Amino acid sequence: MSTTRRAYDILRGYIGREWERIQSIEESSARTELNESLKTPVPTNTRSADPVPTTASPKDQEAYARRLLGVTTSATFDEIRKQFERLNRRSDPANFPAGSAEADQAAGIQKRVHWAYGYLTEHMDTTEKRFRSLEI
Repeated sequence: MSTTRRAYDILRGYIGREWERIQSIEESSARTELNESLKTPVPTNTRSADPVPTTASPKDQEAYARRLLGVTTSATFDEIRKQFERLNRRSDPANFPAGSAEADQAAGIQKRVHWAYGYLTEHMDTTEKRFRSLEI
């Protein structure tokens, strides 16, 4: 077996596992949202193209973003950035054949990872982000 094929198989397995993990997170979020909506009147058009429903509270969105990246509430910017880079690199759709199911799943994972990173770092000082991102 060639090295390229072996790397491809490993990445395929990783993407499959990450896809299932994210789907289970979304399923639990959907169950919670459904239970909450049964207690209150159902608004029209509750689904959006965003990875997280806009009806979720900021605290719920932060918890969702942290679960996606796999970081704790006490994670530093460096830890968040490293997790983002690792997940972003491994879920790059260019690692898979164009138009394949794995490439589509990887694109979905990458979209969610980008959203989570943006959400967790949007309130950080831009100067701190810029200098902490430097690799010297």
